[in-house]
Amino acid sequence: MWQVPPYASKLTRQHAAAARADHAYAQALREQTLYPQRIDALIAGQTWYCGKLCERCSSIKRRVYDNSCWTCQKARTGFAVDDKGRCVARWQAKLSRDGYNARLCEKRREAAGEYIEYHSGEWSAREFPGGKLAVRCARYNIDSQDFRTVPGTRVFELCKHHLDLLNLLRQAAWSI
Repeated sequence: MWQVPPYASKLTRQHAAAARADHAYAQALREQTLYPQRIDALIAGQTWYCGKLCERCSSIKRRVYDNSCWTCQKARTGFAVDDKGRCVARWQAKLSRDGYNARLCEKRREAAGEYIEYHSGEWSAREFPGGKLAVRCARYNIDSQDFRTVPGTRVFELCKHHLDLLNLLRQAAWSI
């Protein structure tokens, strides 16, 4: 008789339409669930109802669709809602398609072993396509695989004592 069976862990629009149209279907849904207020909210067209206490956040607001905690589910999504229920923040794209393709090209070039080498005195550096700068100086036992990770104060201190390092970083287009 019904197109949708009166049992499911996830209640959809089809369940809501069938429950509004047929009282017996709504009763069958109520009998199969532990939370009859969930079915009442489904028939009323609500997206949430007051159910059992959430163990994680102590909220009683539950989603009609899958009985999950409404507050925890909202926190997992990338959306924020203002006091009127309107979406105020959306996911930010980390990279555009062109940016993604450029980053992918840089990774491929780096994996192929491509780099630009600079020398100044006893100092040498390799600049990789992804922006990593590997700096070496055998005399002072310095071998940094990624000079970007060195704190700025330490870089300035080293440049103050080693002018060849300063020249090397300027060759690599670092503004120091």
